[in-house]
Amino acid sequence: MNLRESLRISWRSIRAHKLRSALTTLGVIIGIAAVITFMVLGGGFSEDIVGDIEAEQEPAMTVQTQTTPEDGFGVMLVETPIYTESDVDALEQREGVEYVAPQGSLDVVQTTADDEQLTGVVDTQATTADRFEHATFVDGGPFDGADEAVVNEQAGQAFEGNVSAGDELELTFEDGETTTVTVAGVVESELGEQTPPQAFVPADEHYTTTVETPDGDEERAYPTLQIGAAGLDDVDPVQETAVDYLEDDSHAAELKGDDDEIAVQTVEDAIEQFDDLVGQLTVFIGAVAGIALVVGSIGIANIMIVSVTERTREIGIMKAVGATKRDVMQLFLVESVVLGVIGAVVGVAAGLGFGYLGVWLLGWPMVYPLEWVAIAVAVGIGVGVVSGLYPAWRGARVDPIEALRHE
Repeated sequence: MNLRESLRISWRSIRAHKLRSALTTLGVIIGIAAVITFMVLGGGFSEDIVGDIEAEQEPAMTVQTQTTPEDGFGVMLVETPIYTESDVDALEQREGVEYVAPQGSLDVVQTTADDEQLTGVVDTQATTADRFEHATFVDGGPFDGADEAVVNEQAGQAFEGNVSAGDELELTFEDGETTTVTVAGVVESELGEQTPPQAFVPADEHYTTTVETPDGDEERAYPTLQIGAAGLDDVDPVQETAVDYLEDDSHAAELKGDDDEIAVQTVEDAIEQFDDLVGQLTVFIGAVAGIALVVGSIGIANIMIVSVTERTREIGIMKAVGATKRDVMQLFLVESVVLGVIGAVVGVAAGLGFGYLGVWLLGWPMVYPLEWVAIAVAVGIGVGVVSGLYPAWRGARVDPIEALRHE
């Protein structure tokens, strides 16, 4: 029996039991559709953030402390203040460094504008005006005094009246103290719509966190630094210089935890780390969706075993007129593969459809995961082969004499 004839007979059997065939492939469809949908959403999310970052590359890098979570998944930022004023001064003296802007969180619990209060919404950071050297302002500019502040677009839009340059904000701290600042400018969000509402105030006047340095002195210390290079060509040399100093000669090297790591990240580094994280999430989601594929393969195997039982007499007639065991095995394998391919094709179409709907609603770009589409089709064929092996073998072993007696 040639392959074309096996396909014809298999397709006739599938069409004869449309509902049963549809239910059989449902597990494969759901599994593959889930994988493709999440790949589209993950790709759109990544492209949305990476596109925003790459569109405005600047000669700057971020210094943060990182550690590996106990579950070993991704990286986790450590907000411990270990970068002292001495470290800031030393980095500013390095060749190619234009500025070093420290940044630390303030314990602001409530932000008020025109009698409208937001509790725990606006993240308030203390930094210096250098932090906005390469930033784009949609209104106003950097702060230039102790009683001024800069807010990002999300913070400005968080209030019903849309805070703009010249408006006043009242900041309430955990200890109940309050301070009033004037908005000097509204800065464009760095990560688009994913950026949380933030306000920035001068560190010299508002940041008071100190640590005892390895030298025995008491100095202000920050959990984050931003280093600006003189130009894009200076980014790599400055990064190398900063890493050498921070790992070998800085206070931070002695103040950080044993399991922590000082990371000096450029835009390219941040993009690469983000892509790695998305990749790890992809693997996790794929594993979850794989459960549905396992269920789908069991469904195909089950229905093929039933098909062998129902078609026992047909198998006997085929063997009586000269069909070999190989012909029978081929027939059932082809049928199970066809079911797997149908599940894969429908699953890919459904996944792309749901994925497109999701990115359209979220305003993200559409990214077609072509490699995952190819994987999905291969998985569909593999599921068909694996789940059809036993039923095909069982059908091939049917005794033609006993089969002809079967009612």
